[in-house]
Amino acid sequence: MSNQIQQLKEGAEARSVLIIDDDMELSESLSRILHVFFKECVIATDGEEAYQIYRSRVEEGNSFTLVISDLELPKMGGLRLIKQIRALSTHQPILILSAHDEAEYMAEAIRLDVEGYLIKPLSMPKLFESLEKIFTQPSQNGTVVSFDNDPVTGWKSFQELADRIQTLESPPFTLLRIRVNHLSNIFKFVGDVFANEYISELSALLQSISQEGKGDFYRIGVDEFCLVLEGEVIEQASNIASSMISIARYFHTSEKGIVLNSSLSIGIAYGKDHILFNSKLALDMIPDRIGGGYNVYSLSEQNQDSTHMKSREILRMIFDALHEENIVPFFAPVRWSEDHEICGYESVVKIRKDDRLYGSETFRSIALDMGQMGMITRSIIRRIFELSRVLTPNKPIFLTLSAIELSDESLLTYIHFWAQRNNISPSYICFHIVDGLKILQNSTLLNHVKTLQMNGFKIMLSQFGIGEFNLLTLLSLRPDFIKLHPELIAQSDNADIRFILSKMVEIAHHIGAQCIAQAINDEHRLEWIKDANIDAFSGSLAGNIFEVTHEH
Repeated sequence: MSNQIQQLKEGAEARSVLIIDDDMELSESLSRILHVFFKECVIATDGEEAYQIYRSRVEEGNSFTLVISDLELPKMGGLRLIKQIRALSTHQPILILSAHDEAEYMAEAIRLDVEGYLIKPLSMPKLFESLEKIFTQPSQNGTVVSFDNDPVTGWKSFQELADRIQTLESPPFTLLRIRVNHLSNIFKFVGDVFANEYISELSALLQSISQEGKGDFYRIGVDEFCLVLEGEVIEQASNIASSMISIARYFHTSEKGIVLNSSLSIGIAYGKDHILFNSKLALDMIPDRIGGGYNVYSLSEQNQDSTHMKSREILRMIFDALHEENIVPFFAPVRWSEDHEICGYESVVKIRKDDRLYGSETFRSIALDMGQMGMITRSIIRRIFELSRVLTPNKPIFLTLSAIELSDESLLTYIHFWAQRNNISPSYICFHIVDGLKILQNSTLLNHVKTLQMNGFKIMLSQFGIGEFNLLTLLSLRPDFIKLHPELIAQSDNADIRFILSKMVEIAHHIGAQCIAQAINDEHRLEWIKDANIDAFSGSLAGNIFEVTHEH
């Protein structure tokens, strides 16, 4: 560590740091430590004071090298302060130092693209690692974060709720955490337009029964809302929850004639510290996700469910992996059926932590729930594009894109930028498109797929024959590759299945697509797919999954 400290001291005479914490003893102790690495250490004890100090420095053209901020601050909460700092300087390196380790706060820190999230009590090795990264790789953050209200419900955002929790003067309150059960299916099967109209009307209905409009509503996720009531009013909150659940249960036909069916589950908690985590515990202990229900958090429940601690640890792992570049691409060969030569590589996303590798089955659902899958996708796209020249030249690489990633229009620009930067021909990148029905029913998503095609990138559809992708999808997207559903391949000894597969292959070839059989693990099946004119195969017979490095 002594060598690391010596390296970190280099250039200290030109650095400055702003430390923001209402604990003066902690701030002064941290200042004494950081004086070794920074010529100037400035302390602020509340969010408003910190903002005024920072703004004055920016106006003078003398910004801080680093900002270190707590989340719970008097006068202005930490997330709001960071948002305002980002509005003044989008490239400002920021470290969060907080006692909060709930998943929601870590997810928001990822969205704000801070350089590190350090948990109190402070770990010196973690601090030094963060400083080393900031000193050697200056932030290129270009994101300006907005506190705009949700456009569908008109309710406040998660950031506003987090700011309310973190502002120390804000008193404790009662929180109803409301989940619209199976909302993802509504979006999936009726499309965004109808689903959003349903949410808009449902939100107006919920607001009308919340004690004549009293309380503040927030939309904190695609399918989760919060209602905040002042004071400790658990009985009142329970009555409101009961009314909401009853009305939602019979709210099948909207004013516009949309016939839908959903239900509400509601977790209730009081306090401020860990209120989001506690309301989540109460919510997830409701057993019936069909009829819905409500549950009130009590202290006896605090240690009953370890899965939430696991979720928090997984999100922390995602956060660290994004900032330490431990999102690792692995590759699985795809081979031609005719001569068994490599025809491409399927990318597989893993996270490396403490010399262990974790597959997407560990983190994908948490990443999707917390809105972080897009960040992971961007990281893996950049890494794969950088490594593509190390693989066998002129062979396509298959990368997965879901409707969530495709909904981000800026991702298309990001893909184009990194392809150009690494001199990659778009024809050697094939995007494996999932969420077929959702994409077909959403003109924006469909246009984004077609934009990729127009820019020269290849497209692959999967689960063809049983899953969401059908003949309509095939004709609409006209992909370059089609993955046949593995259940069909597994039953290829059946004469009827063989006949169906032969016609599917014939149709695919008719529109210019090549077919890939998945999970080919025995020679008998391999010989059959060759006879069936299936173009390529993946699985253990194609080769083991492997990692590629720049030194490969």
